[in-house]
Amino acid sequence: MNDSSRSRLDAWLPTLLLAAGSALFLGAGRHHPRINASLGEVGSPQFYRAFAAHMLHMPNWGSVHLGILLGPVLWALAASGAARLLPARAASLGDLARSALMLAAGLWSVAFVLDGYVGPKLANAIVAAGVSGDAEAIRAFSANQLAMARLGMLSIVLVGTAMTAFGGALLMGARIRSWRSAVGALGLVSGAWPVAAALRGEFYPGPFTSPWWTITALAIGFWFLLFATVVPALDPRAGLAEERGADAVRPAITGTRVPSTL
Repeated sequence: MNDSSRSRLDAWLPTLLLAAGSALFLGAGRHHPRINASLGEVGSPQFYRAFAAHMLHMPNWGSVHLGILLGPVLWALAASGAARLLPARAASLGDLARSALMLAAGLWSVAFVLDGYVGPKLANAIVAAGVSGDAEAIRAFSANQLAMARLGMLSIVLVGTAMTAFGGALLMGARIRSWRSAVGALGLVSGAWPVAAALRGEFYPGPFTSPWWTITALAIGFWFLLFATVVPALDPRAGLAEERGADAVRPAITGTRVPSTL
């Protein structure tokens, strides 16, 4: 494979993964029913009974959660390739973004396995027990959903951290009036929001019952789609060029004599 083909693959593979992740995340997410205080006081038996009913009355509950689960997983797979395309001086931010997304994808996967596949089985137990005898089943169901909510909150904070890091990296060396700068600035703002919301308690006990969740999910999904439009324009040789430039000037700075090649 020649250098030109390798450069195109290095740029387009993370681009396709980012776009596919956003398509799955947003496409599947729009089919998920809203789980909030409209079902009853969050944490009450009424809330969990209504939540269980939503799960059991939705025939594609598992497939919807699989699509939502795969979104951040594909973003994490793309992160390594995208980080390699950043300039050398942004390498630390790229490493931070990549690590945060990998951790987020792992936590997110566990959370949506609990909600998408374990939850319906526990919901069946609530229905089978009946209102007069479902206390034990509700306790098991609520423990599962609490674990899902807390894992989801940690994951969203890590996704926000990754967005902020990638946004800052895009701003390094970019022209002020450029698409890359616009996407970078949006990454800083959109990524900072879930972190701030979690610290302020807006996402307690988890982000999914928050009135801010829908707009947060849309902002995250669309930002990674915008990020995908920037990646092909990043120069995969930029980091190497900077390193070579630094190597060339280092002898002059340190006073070391450079042997003549003539």
